[in-house]
Amino acid sequence: MSESEVLRPSEAARRLGVPTRVVIQAMYEKKVPRVRLIDGTLGIPSDSLETFPVPTA
Repeated sequence: MSESEVLRPSEAARRLGVPTRVVIQAMYEKKVPRVRLIDGTLGIPSDSLETFPVPTA
């Protein structure tokens, strides 16, 4: 994976226009790559937002 910005789930959700729980559920189901941040929480690489499975309706 190339060097990219790592986003917290709330920021990823804001950029995608979906509720944060949708992003967290996708992380839990391993539908998107996860990166452990320095503080121990998980984040999402910003380049993976292009392939994020955004639910419809």
